[in-house]
Amino acid sequence: MATADIDSLGAILKEFYLGPLQEQLNNEVLALDLFEKATVDWNGKQVIIPVHVGRNTGVDFTTEGGTLPTATRQSFANLTVTARFLYGKFQITGPAISAAKSGGKNSFIGYVDAEMNKLVDDVRNSANSACFSGGRVVGFLNQKKAGGVGEVWDFTGDTAKVQALLTAVGGNIAFTVIRMDTYETHTDDVGVSAVSTTLGTVDLEKIVNTAAVPEGVALACSVRTSGGGAEPAAITALDAEPSGIFGNLSATSHFGVDRSDAGGDNEALQSIVHCVQSADGGGDPRADVSLGELQRLLDEISIASDSVPNLFLVHPSFRQEYAQILLGTSGGNLTKEVSSVGKADGGFSSLSYNNIAMRVSRAAPKGAVIALRTDTWKLCELEGGGFADLDGAILSRSATTDEWSGFYRWYYDTVCVRPNANGMLVGLNYPGAA
Repeated sequence: MATADIDSLGAILKEFYLGPLQEQLNNEVLALDLFEKATVDWNGKQVIIPVHVGRNTGVDFTTEGGTLPTATRQSFANLTVTARFLYGKFQITGPAISAAKSGGKNSFIGYVDAEMNKLVDDVRNSANSACFSGGRVVGFLNQKKAGGVGEVWDFTGDTAKVQALLTAVGGNIAFTVIRMDTYETHTDDVGVSAVSTTLGTVDLEKIVNTAAVPEGVALACSVRTSGGGAEPAAITALDAEPSGIFGNLSATSHFGVDRSDAGGDNEALQSIVHCVQSADGGGDPRADVSLGELQRLLDEISIASDSVPNLFLVHPSFRQEYAQILLGTSGGNLTKEVSSVGKADGGFSSLSYNNIAMRVSRAAPKGAVIALRTDTWKLCELEGGGFADLDGAILSRSATTDEWSGFYRWYYDTVCVRPNANGMLVGLNYPGAA
């Protein structure tokens, strides 16, 4: 058996791992799979993307010989996109290298298998989570008419991220609550004392009265430090993440452009984010998904943007509730294609609504349906994802430990250039929270 040395081990990495593992990541990372790679000219770490936000209103009917309409012009806004940096590092110890030298390449492959394959899983999970909740917007509150101190609110979003932040900063976090009808701050600095990952709730330390918020309007939650002042590293680190779907659809500032009603004519940058309306007409508590709610979401997106989403993103648990609708008392709800009479199948290989396919991701929030127009999303890459091989060597010796290491890096951000063609339905019944 051939003896392995550092040079030959590098060749093994390239031959057996780099290509296949990077291809696996490209196939499994949601942003890479869904969003178009934008061709952009970077200026350092930033790129400017112009987007259309207003039409020429100088169009009108007039009588013969009448006065022509007053000319206006198209309106544009510039989105300033800054690359974010995702890294994943793997290490192989000196004894492992020695074992490979005596045992040959198969011995080395066994060590690398454990490290690099697991690293791929970790990179993929981090990228997919960031695709939804990257940045400071971590989820949405169901609209209520009023709330008191210590009120428990239904919350649709990344409960695991909120819990991790509470743990990291000793509970010293707060939400800036943003109205999804105006994109203006509804309540600032609402302390968060607890979150339930099993029930989908947050405990708020301040009265939040939403009597002025129209029925069915959701409230986005952007993380900050409670009480203001200097922010701990765990919170400032949120700004190093790529902007996820939540932030692209809900943050008050969209890549440097104020899209609140107070910010001017930027309705094209506002998306449709509803909370499901319960049977009694209130905005709270949670309610079952219905075909009518899905249609309401699509109709309002169509009215706002004159286009229709082409994909629904949902958590796997959503399929249970949606299948119950299709298998309900109305036979008209169900269309089942039967290709073989020799096999009985009680499930569905794919689900859709109004011919719009549903795709599941475990990183998607429970209790929500995300409606995307995927051609309005751009993946801006300063450097495409891959294992660093800048000097021809995959492995680098550590200066302080008996280890060799390599790393994966990806410099990118995700940008929605037409948020009004996208939307969310939140506040659906939370699976497992009977």
